Amino acid sequence: MKVYKITSATNSFMKMFNNYYDYEYQNGEFVSDKDYEALKNEVSHFNNNVAMGPAINIEEA
Repeated sequence: MKVYKITSATNSFMKMFNNYYDYEYQNGEFVSDKDYEALKNEVSHFNNNVAMGPAINIEEA
């Protein structure tokens, strides 16, 4: 099982991301591989359409 970590450029971007998707992620929180694919797509959508830049990152821990 792979583990991923979600990070944010700033705390305000993480708060915006959580509000946008009704999540409660903390900056630096670990994410299981079963949630990775859906979350990866949401991060991409958020960065491209809401933040207009690389605000949220999800990577293998």
